[in-house]
Amino acid sequence: MSRLRPPGQGFTAIFAVIWLTVLWSTGPLASGAPAALGPELDCAHAAEARAFIARLHLAEIEGAEDIHREAMWEAFGRCPPGGAGGACRTEEQRRFDARWEAERREIDAKYRDVLGAFELQCRAVISLIGWAVREAS
Repeated sequence: MSRLRPPGQGFTAIFAVIWLTVLWSTGPLASGAPAALGPELDCAHAAEARAFIARLHLAEIEGAEDIHREAMWEAFGRCPPGGAGGACRTEEQRRFDARWEAERREIDAKYRDVLGAFELQCRAVISLIGWAVREAS
């Protein structure tokens, strides 16, 4: 354990990521799951669905950031103490910042895809309803 790590970080983030993974793989966002399985992703309540997706996005970012920060503190702990480790810590931070930016872009892209799929599904439902109304008139 590093002496430089702030207290209270680590395990909470891991459990948050595990929870999100379970939700993602078995919940309403699982691939092929109809929107009816998750009322949060109901096209009739699109604003609430978008807010739900935004909350999941934020939770995943926060969880990943906590795990990233924990790993960075561990790396700082392997650097020499005091001023002698300044260059080591600077290099570790640069390396971890680059890795975090790439991971953040991946998370953002994933949620853009989820939101895009939701919007596409809702447009298809609205088109189908419009067609049914026109046919009935």
